[in-house]
Amino acid sequence: MYTSPIRLLAFDLDGTVLNDQKQLTPRTLAALTAAAERGVALVPATGRTAAGLPAALLALPGVRYAITSNGARVMDLAAGRALRELYIPRAAALAAYDILAKYDCLADLFQDGAGYTTEAHRAAAARFVPENLRAYVLNTRQVVPDLRAFIAGQARGIEKLTVFFLSEDERRRAWAEVAALGVDVVSSLPLNMEVNAAGVDKGAGLLALAGALGLSADALMAIGDGGNDTAMLRAAGLGVAMGNAFPEVKAAADFITADNNADGAARAVERFILGRAGADV
Repeated sequence: MYTSPIRLLAFDLDGTVLNDQKQLTPRTLAALTAAAERGVALVPATGRTAAGLPAALLALPGVRYAITSNGARVMDLAAGRALRELYIPRAAALAAYDILAKYDCLADLFQDGAGYTTEAHRAAAARFVPENLRAYVLNTRQVVPDLRAFIAGQARGIEKLTVFFLSEDERRRAWAEVAALGVDVVSSLPLNMEVNAAGVDKGAGLLALAGALGLSADALMAIGDGGNDTAMLRAAGLGVAMGNAFPEVKAAADFITADNNADGAARAVERFILGRAGADV
């Protein structure tokens, strides 16, 4: 009988296990369920905060841990606690927010597993947020009167800033200014920018979780598509890029599968974990 050496599967959500309609397809659900039944830990690894994890995913067997906000928080979902937290220092978060205020963009923030926005930013979502992400954004944000004041009141710092632009030139210039603060800046989709504390990435989060579980890198498989997945694919013993992945993600991968609308993640699981002969990546 085939026995996979993979004991933990880390996977991105948007553009990876979710199709463009933000759905887990029957084939993907079946593949993930079968992997869990073989004892493989299923670990969502996402730029989303904990509040943005889909209920259908959380209901899968084998989902106990999650890497959220690009690794700023590594969560034990069953225990309701963070195994690892690394937040943007308050002064750097304020400086980044002030830089972003100069640009035509929409900046919200994540804190302690929840998303926060303002009424004005909610109204602007129709302009800045891609249509297939809009419901997720609007349904996972709590409204506060003033985001800058909110940041100023957080002595522990900020989990993550998440930003949408309309112009690549605006994003490029804002990116350079914010990165100069010494924070980490990545992107998970076109015209998006995500700001975390220095040293935060999904790869570091994955290795921290693996260490806590006593797993070596050889026992890890990771699947992703966005720039924020690159470090995770490099950290895992087996890194799989989606067919729709950014070029730098494909360059970091051991294998490239089909895109997220063609069950690429399911195909990779079927081949590398379930050992189905002839399964196409």
